[in-house]
Amino acid sequence: MSTAFQLAHAFTARWEGCLSDHPADPGGITKYGVSLRWVQDLARQAREECRRLARACDGCAARSTSDCGYYSLDLDMDGDLDADDIRACTKAQAAALFKKHFWDKLDCRNLPLPLAVILYDGAVNMGPARAVRQLQRAMNTTGDAQLDQYTPIAEDGIMGPRTGELAEALQEAGLEFFAARQTLRLRDAFYRDLAARRPSMKVFLTGWRNRVKALAHYLAELEREN
Repeated sequence: MSTAFQLAHAFTARWEGCLSDHPADPGGITKYGVSLRWVQDLARQAREECRRLARACDGCAARSTSDCGYYSLDLDMDGDLDADDIRACTKAQAAALFKKHFWDKLDCRNLPLPLAVILYDGAVNMGPARAVRQLQRAMNTTGDAQLDQYTPIAEDGIMGPRTGELAEALQEAGLEFFAARQTLRLRDAFYRDLAARRPSMKVFLTGWRNRVKALAHYLAELEREN
């Protein structure tokens, strides 16, 4: 695992605790941030991809190996995906899943460190598309206000080349930490709005906002060490 990923995951792991099954959590039973709904969604996507490619389980060399998108999610190795898989999840398995499906998929390793840390933790906590949109909006706001030459990027939740180019331009101007803090402000606003729109989620609001504050402190530590 890369040093950058380790720095990002070190923070996220503090906030993704042990087994929980809160009735207001739409993800269902969760351990170390790995929820049953997320694992089942990944398994469904893996099955759909195999069908799209006309792959069958019978005779597949990847079947029952870590290379299989479905069976790699069978954390208790009993042939199905249910709450027992979440109960069996280890910290190492959670980190590996997050690295594959968030860090690697969003190409975080090619972002400036503070933006990678913000994006990774946001993707784990809120989902990748929303986390990317917040990052894109924050970078647009920063670029518009601070860069001499700036072309806005689409706030579409997709980590395309233009998003990476703007991140690089902000880093060259020494604005990567500023943009990261802007992203955190958007994240905090999202949590407050979500709790207002969905009263059942208010029970999580204090924890969410405390996580944002803690991440701001973590960014400050990284900036001092930079």
